Amino acid sequence: MVDDFNLQSVKTLNATPSTALLDTKPAANTLERANLEAKFKAFQEERLDFRSLVTYVPNKREPVYNWFKFKEGFSRTLVEKILNIWHIDSSEIVLDPFAGCGTTLLACKDLGYKAIGVDVLPVAVFVSRVKLEDSFNLRELKSAINELLDAEYTQPESSFPDVPIIDKALAKDIQLELLFYKERILEFPSPTKEFLLLGLISILEEVSYTSKDGQFLRLVEKKIPSLKNALMRQLQKMHRDLCERESQLFGHKKRSAEIILGDARYLTLSPEHEGKVGVVITSPPYLNRYDYSRTYALELCTLFVDDFEGLREIRHSLLRSHIESKEPEHRELNIPALYEILDSLDNKTLNNERIPIMIRGYFEDMNLVLKGLYKTIRPGGLIALVVANARFEGELVPVDLILSEIAESHGFNTEKMWVTRYKGNSSQQMGKYGRIPVRESIIFWRK
Repeated sequence: MVDDFNLQSVKTLNATPSTALLDTKPAANTLERANLEAKFKAFQEERLDFRSLVTYVPNKREPVYNWFKFKEGFSRTLVEKILNIWHIDSSEIVLDPFAGCGTTLLACKDLGYKAIGVDVLPVAVFVSRVKLEDSFNLRELKSAINELLDAEYTQPESSFPDVPIIDKALAKDIQLELLFYKERILEFPSPTKEFLLLGLISILEEVSYTSKDGQFLRLVEKKIPSLKNALMRQLQKMHRDLCERESQLFGHKKRSAEIILGDARYLTLSPEHEGKVGVVITSPPYLNRYDYSRTYALELCTLFVDDFEGLREIRHSLLRSHIESKEPEHRELNIPALYEILDSLDNKTLNNERIPIMIRGYFEDMNLVLKGLYKTIRPGGLIALVVANARFEGELVPVDLILSEIAESHGFNTEKMWVTRYKGNSSQQMGKYGRIPVRESIIFWRK
């Protein structure tokens, strides 16, 4: 059972905040960031009991939620706790504009809330749709799984896109076997077809020489299992999960949930929802150089792109949190702390000269997101946003504070900042600047 809001479990940072919480270190030219720290100090609370909940880790134990490894997401339990602690009525519409693989949507559906999600990454939207599907016939699924696994191998007629990562990550025999199963799966009707395709892309990391490691899809040496056995285990596990959910949720009132392929920077909902969203629970990409088009390149090349240009188009459609971000065409922001950071970085030798472009682009993009959310949310509506600060060449980027400044410029009021954990900086950064943790927080804004 979810605990209600308990002030005794919260450490409020008022006159004497924790040194670690400030993310500060004596350095030249940090006045504007110090001013932001002072401005938002009273809203900050340590909620270290949420440390694991802002990660994907708890979802590893959750049937259906764990069908596809999406380590950048947060947990189902986080969604449930936010809805309970903030006393969100079940009549409210919940929106997640960075829906990822659908944790917010599936949790809300299970808990009796209507939910809408948006994401620009095709693989994320696909995974979410399959998880949210209501019309699976369990008997037909079982029959389809058996039919697929019993199919006699034939040489596939299709091929993978000409993208370098494919031959590096997938042995040739694995490539052919993946294509064979993909072609057989495409012969099934929907939604069985989509269920089987999700099972197929869910084993790509297991049967490849890759590991999703931070901002890279890292190549590793490992023993590759039988693809057929890996697919059988995954599909049978997914089927068991649906059987368990059907029995657990029998008679339970579920609400609708939908996922839309779209861009949170240019958010447009249907007229029946525009201006009526009561709650936003989301986590935008962190300012950490992660490029999801690289991390999920195998999945994208298996189902969603035909060539390298298609992969590049997806890369440049993403929120500008990665190093290949383009220079912002329009600059609307006037945040002194942001200019202070960029000026400081101008005087440093960076390991990638595009870091300032990424930082500026990130906040310009998030400015568009927050501007759109203000129009989408009803008066009195709440945003809960999970985000982490960053550090580049010793320069702190207080993402939580800058985003709060932007949100307030659009009319939101900051209500709380729950500091859930402190993340260490890289070993290279620690060697040069010492071990100074950065915050990972949940920010709450009210319209």
